[in-house]
Formats: sequence, C-alpha cells, structure tokens
Amino acid sequence: MYYVYVDSKLNNKKGAKMVNISYTENEKKALHLVNQSIFDNGWSWESEPEFGDEHWEWVTLPQMIELLVSEGWSTKSAEGTIGSIVDKDRVFSDQESKTDEGEKLFISHWTNVYNDEDNVSAEEAEILTNKGMA
Repeated sequence: MYYVYVDSKLNNKKGAKMVNISYTENEKKALHLVNQSIFDNGWSWESEPEFGDEHWEWVTLPQMIELLVSEGWSTKSAEGTIGSIVDKDRVFSDQESKTDEGEKLFISHWTNVYNDEDNVSAEEAEILTNKGMA
C-alpha cells in the first residue's frame, strides 16, 4: 500500500488528504523506471530537498510509454501499465498543463515503491532508486 496526496476538488473539501493506493508488481516496476528518469532528468521543489517526493519531472504519456518500451516492454503492456497508474494516481491525472503541441503534461513525482515507509528522505530516495527493485 502506498499513499499519495490527492487534490481537494476530488472530495469537495479544502486542502489535500492522503489516499491509499495499491500498485501491482508490474506498476511498481514501471514506477521504478519513472523514478530513475526523475533522478536523471527531473527537478526538485527545493535546491536541497528534504523528502523523496519533492523530486519530479514533467512528462507526457508517450514519453512514459516510450520509457517502458525502451526497457523491453511491449507497447501494449506499457500503455496498459501507464494508463493504470495514471488512473489510480491523482498526482498524474489531475494535471492540466499542455505542451506547445497541445499534448497533456503530467507531473511525475518520485514514488516510494520500495518499502512501506512514509516521508522517505531525499537521500534515501536516491539510494532506493539506484538500488532498484528487490
């Protein structure tokens, strides 16, 4: 079980709340690849972030699918897995930004798919990501 923040507009309440999300093993493997991409290409909210989920990058669905395909996934499997993650995780699905070409942009935050800890430090997040899936 993993927790993510969801925007209050989903619940007609002010503020954000934590929602429990379960990822399949396939989704965890995909999110690990996304996490690697975040550390390779992304940014953080602060110059010295305290927590792992402060690391992020802008991505499009085709970019996320291509990431998985480049790691040996079939296009169909990659599309289904990324689609499932976006459907579950409001951090992805609530974004409304678009590229210059009109393609929807998503914010991809580092996601702890490695253990059950909350508030993983930025340093530990990088260690876990580099270590990979067990």
